[in-house]
Amino acid sequence: MDDPGIFNQKSLSLWLKDGLSGSIPELTQDIACDVCIVGAGITGITTAYRLHEAGLKAVLIDKQEPVHLASGNTTAKFTFQHDLIYSRIIKNDGLDKAKLYYQAQMDGLNYVRSLIERHGIPCDFKETSSVIYAKTQKQLDDLLVEKSAYEQLNIPHEIIGDIPMGIVGTGGLKVPGQFELNPVKYLNFFISILQKDGMPIFQNTAAKTVEEEGDLVKVLTQNGHTITCNHLVIATAYPFFEGGGMYFTRLEASRSYLTTFPITQAADDEYMMISSGEDTYSLRFSDTDGVKYLLVGGQGHKVGQADSEIDSYNRLILFARSHFEVDEPAFRWSAQDYKSLDSIPYIGRLTAKHHHIFTATGFNKWGMSNGSFAALLMTDLIRGKESKYEELFSPSRGEVKENIGSFLKANLDVAKEFIKGKTAPEEMTLEDIKNDEGGIIKLDGKRVAAYRDKSGELFLSDSTCTHLGCELEYNNAERSFDCPCHGSRFNYDGKVIEGPAMVDLKRAER
Repeated sequence: MDDPGIFNQKSLSLWLKDGLSGSIPELTQDIACDVCIVGAGITGITTAYRLHEAGLKAVLIDKQEPVHLASGNTTAKFTFQHDLIYSRIIKNDGLDKAKLYYQAQMDGLNYVRSLIERHGIPCDFKETSSVIYAKTQKQLDDLLVEKSAYEQLNIPHEIIGDIPMGIVGTGGLKVPGQFELNPVKYLNFFISILQKDGMPIFQNTAAKTVEEEGDLVKVLTQNGHTITCNHLVIATAYPFFEGGGMYFTRLEASRSYLTTFPITQAADDEYMMISSGEDTYSLRFSDTDGVKYLLVGGQGHKVGQADSEIDSYNRLILFARSHFEVDEPAFRWSAQDYKSLDSIPYIGRLTAKHHHIFTATGFNKWGMSNGSFAALLMTDLIRGKESKYEELFSPSRGEVKENIGSFLKANLDVAKEFIKGKTAPEEMTLEDIKNDEGGIIKLDGKRVAAYRDKSGELFLSDSTCTHLGCELEYNNAERSFDCPCHGSRFNYDGKVIEGPAMVDLKRAER
């Protein structure tokens, strides 16, 4: 059921359709500051604002344009209702840690709410209820276990039998007092006021590596400049510098998809919803520039491990047309997220030995609340304040031992993909690559990443990921080459898009 219209266009999110206002320069000289923040998404921008309010001199850099990766390609649901996280934490870590996780999410949500109220930020803010709904009796049983966790945590909630939006299911777990907004409008506001206040913000400035000299940290950029700082915040989705933290063994990369439809029928827009279980559908509405849109997302999978990314979009389109009076999607896009071993993000010092380098990663698709909270926690730690949250979110918390099953499963999957990529025969040849198509082909006995653009120009690259040597797979929806081991992604011309890889693919010659 391929929709040729939407797939002939480059993916673009509803939030990014108008881009950012104002201009952002590229770094052209060495500079010094109190805190360097690498990564200009919700975590980095909020941290920059928080540090600026505290009187610290901060510098914010991004390897491309700010807000153009996860934060510009999110559903933008601000909620503490992160799947069935609370019953899981109670079971594995105890009630006290579940309370801390809930309080952390509320701190992040309340901080965002306070900023919008204080500044009057025009970002299509809307109060909603959030619902996790079950499609089977087994899923409903799991929801009832989560309900029990809510009761132990004194979280206001309600079990509902009739699922909103006319969705068929066995029941739902509803919580009030959540909200949604346009993340680009929200974050663009802070970029603008930080620039007006004189904070240096640079785009197209990729951090390459880090050097530590005593209490100073030096960030070396790919364009040959150095940022010297007292503290470094790594707010990239995947830490560009791991410092021996072995994050590639503890983070699992996944992609999920979103489609957006103009809608004129009456809608239960006071709700945002997500289905329970693996086969996920996420729903919300947005009033954007005078148009009401239905957003249908989900159908996620590990990066590079889908038979067809287009099929993931098509399942969302079919779901939308089956439940709502919609026609063609106006926008479609995808996003990349990382999950920690225990589903609790890594927020804090990069490793136990790095006292001046901080990171925030592993948000498991809940980056709006987690990223906002991460800014609060990291700012406190940078300022030398004690935090009751530090131990729970510490990247050095020793979660591998307690989650050895997840650790082994994730890394066995990496080993499986590594071997499969080296041994699987390639069935495509150069002649199979038509205009605006790509794939992994066999060329002169070598595995090659090939793409031919709409005009017929051919791009050939080495198909081996420059991170740790896994073999790439072609993403037919985004026209990219994706690594099934650790989630690096490369554009059709071989340039790094995101993930742990720092080096572009080598050009292959015919």
